[in-house]
Amino acid sequence: MFKWFKIVMLGTLVFLGACQSNEVAEEPYEGTPLKIAVVGEKPEVREEQIIFKTLSLEELYRSHSDKYDAVFIREEHFSDASHKKYVEMFKKKRVPSFFVASKANTIPFQDLENPISYKEAAKKINDTQNYISGFLYEGADEGYQGWKFSYPVKNSEIQRENVQGIYSTVFKVVEKEWNKASSIRG
Repeated sequence: MFKWFKIVMLGTLVFLGACQSNEVAEEPYEGTPLKIAVVGEKPEVREEQIIFKTLSLEELYRSHSDKYDAVFIREEHFSDASHKKYVEMFKKKRVPSFFVASKANTIPFQDLENPISYKEAAKKINDTQNYISGFLYEGADEGYQGWKFSYPVKNSEIQRENVQGIYSTVFKVVEKEWNKASSIRG
């Protein structure tokens, strides 16, 4: 039992150590067009080259991994997305998965030894600083790479109204991961 606890804690520390907090971009994303699957309402963004496809979790589950460059899950679907079936899906898809307005970061959506529901994790963590958090499972040896995208702060005040820069920063991460995966595929 203690051995499993140590393994889970080590895995969590590795994930948290790999987690990156990103500076929010002021300028729009101007990179290559991206195809993003969205479970929930499509976000309003300033970039015209972003193609959003609205899907249910079940449709996302049945879709091919290479069909989308990233996945966005919106708040109203977090409880369902934290079920084991979908947690395993996020791991198998091998594309960045982002959770918009998650008070639990990505904890309930990762394949851990002791899974926790979104509701339980949100109650414990209650993250209100980060607007988007995400991860990408890179394999058994590498584990999870994670990101957090905080609301901008201006004059010591959190700016929750304008999230356009946060999305632009997320798109830059998606492009970087897509380029990295493309170079590996050859």
